[in-house]
Amino acid sequence: MNGKRKILKFTFNKALFGIWILIFAAIALKNPSFLSAPYIINVMLRNIVEIAIVALPMTLIIITGGIDLSVGNIMVLAAMLGGISAPFLGAGGAIMITLFTGLVCGFVNGILIAKIKISPMVATLATMFLFLGLGRGISKGGSIYSYGFSEFMGNTSIAGIPLQIWLFLLLAALFVVILSRSILGRALYGIGLNSDAVRYAGINTEKILIGIYTVCGLMCGLVAFIWLGRFTSIKYDAGIGFNMKVITIVVLGGTSINGGIGDMKGTILGTLIIATLNSGLTVLNIPIDIQTIVQGSVLIIALISYAIINERTKRKTVVKINEKEELI
Repeated sequence: MNGKRKILKFTFNKALFGIWILIFAAIALKNPSFLSAPYIINVMLRNIVEIAIVALPMTLIIITGGIDLSVGNIMVLAAMLGGISAPFLGAGGAIMITLFTGLVCGFVNGILIAKIKISPMVATLATMFLFLGLGRGISKGGSIYSYGFSEFMGNTSIAGIPLQIWLFLLLAALFVVILSRSILGRALYGIGLNSDAVRYAGINTEKILIGIYTVCGLMCGLVAFIWLGRFTSIKYDAGIGFNMKVITIVVLGGTSINGGIGDMKGTILGTLIIATLNSGLTVLNIPIDIQTIVQGSVLIIALISYAIINERTKRKTVVKINEKEELI
C-alpha cells in the first residue's frame, strides 16, 4: 500500500450496475413475485435473448463507427428461408440455408461498406428494405411455421435454464475476450478512432469490416432458429423495430455511436437493464406507451451519466499530465 489509501475507481459500468440494481429492487418491492427464479429465467431473460445475442456483434460494429440497421430483417429472411426449405430438404438443409442466408446478408453489408465505401447507415438502410421486400415476396405476405430443429432451439432447457440463455452466456464470454484481450479488439477500437492511421499501420481494415458484418449476419441466422421456435411462426414484418432494440442496448451500455469507445461488459449490463424494464413494467401492468417513455428516460439518464463520468475522467487525465510537465 506504501501508506497510500486505496481509492475505489468509479466507472460507467459501475454506474450501469447501480442503475440496474435500483430498477430491479424498485420493481421487486412493488411486486415480490418478480424475484422468483422461474420468472427471472423463463420470462425476463428468455424474452431478451435474441436481441442480446445480436447486440454482441453490433457492439463490434458500432465501436468501428459503423451501424447495421438490417439485423431484424436478416433474422426474418433467414428464418423464412429455413422454414420454407425444411419440408423439402429436412432439418439439415434448413439449418444450412438459415445460417447461409444470415452469412450472405451480412457479407453483402460488409462489401457495400468496406469495398464500395457506402456509409454504413445508408448501406444497411437500403439492405433493410431489400431484405424486408425479399421476405414479403418469398412468403407472399403469409406466415412461415417452425420445424423440429427451430422448436428444439427455442424451447429446450438444460438444468432448468433455456438453451438460448446458455448459448448467450457462451457467446458473451467469447465476444468479451475478442474485444478486450485480442489484437482484433484493439484494431476495432483503432478503426473507430482513426481508420486511416490503422490502415497506414498495415492492418487490412476492409477485411476486418467485412468480417464483423458477416459475423453479425451469422448471429442473425442463429437467432432466427430461436425466434421461430419460440413463436412457432414468423411473418415478413416481424423484424421491424428489432434493429432499434439492439442498438438501444449497445448505446445504453456506453458504446459511442461515433466509434472508438465502448466495451462488451457495458452491452451485457445494458441487456440486463432493458430485460428488467421490459418484464418488470409488464408485471406492474404499466401501459405500453408509458413503458416506452420509461425506457427512453432510463436511456437518457444512462447517457448523461456516461457524459459526466467521461468528462471527469478527461479532467483527471489533463491534471495528471500537467502535474508531470511541472515536475519535468
